[in-house]
This record gives sequence, structure tokens and C-alpha cells, in this order.
Amino acid sequence: MKIARLLVALAVFISLSGVVIHVGALFAGLSWLTFFNAPPSVVASYKAGTLLAPVSGLVIAGLMGACGHYAASALGLVRRPPLQSVGLATMAAICIVRALLLPVLAIAHPELRNTFEIVAAIVWGLAGAGFAVGFFLVKAGRKQSAEVTPLGNTA
Repeated sequence: MKIARLLVALAVFISLSGVVIHVGALFAGLSWLTFFNAPPSVVASYKAGTLLAPVSGLVIAGLMGACGHYAASALGLVRRPPLQSVGLATMAAICIVRALLLPVLAIAHPELRNTFEIVAAIVWGLAGAGFAVGFFLVKAGRKQSAEVTPLGNTA
């Protein structure tokens, strides 16, 4: 059970690190955007001073923050968000699929065969595993709290 909680905590850490990176890149500048493989349109937006770069960075940071919140809720660190189980399962699926797709996509797209993409796939694969474990922890906790006696009293 300790390893399960550590894996969920890792998902929280990865998600919150993503928030810091995406918000930080908006302040750190072009070097961070290029280092973290921002799409060319976002780099161009940053150079031109248009809204695509800051808005997309903040939206992604918000989504990663939500991921961190859902994982933290599975550990009991924050209040339970709406659709907790669905959210954790969806996040797990997206992260795991993202990690597993890299080898397949890298066959046809050699530009994806670089250290950054490989590390990112591994990191988000681990986060996906943490979200999946969080999903099962939440389900186990609900099952345990829902056990009732024949008279409807909690056991």
C-alpha cells in the first residue's frame, strides 16, 4: 500500500512540476519554450507578443493543476473533486496512451526520436500509472465505506 501511495504522490509531483514549467516558461522566455519543445506556432506567438503563447501555456498549466488536484484527492490531501473516479481514470488513460504512442509514432516521425520526447513519455507514463493507482485507491475506499449490515447500519 505504501508503494501505491508513493506512485500517486509521484503523479501529484509530476503534475505540479508541469504547472511550474508551463507558467515559468511564460516568464523565462524563448529559451524555455524551445527547450521544452513548444510548438512552432507557440514560439512564433511568443516572439510576436500575441496571445496564443500565454493563453495556451496557462490552459495547459490549469489542466495539469487539475490533474495534480485529482491525484492529491486520492491521497486525502485535498477535498474530493467532482467525478473523482472518472477524472482519475481519464487522466490515467490519456497519460498511458501518450507514453505508449511515442514508439509507434517515432517510426514514421523521426523528429520524435530525441531524449526530451523519450523522457517526457516515461514521466507521463509514470504519472498515468499514479492516476490509475489513485483510481483504484478511491474505488477501494468507497467500497470499504459502503459496506453495510442487513439493517442498513454501517459496519
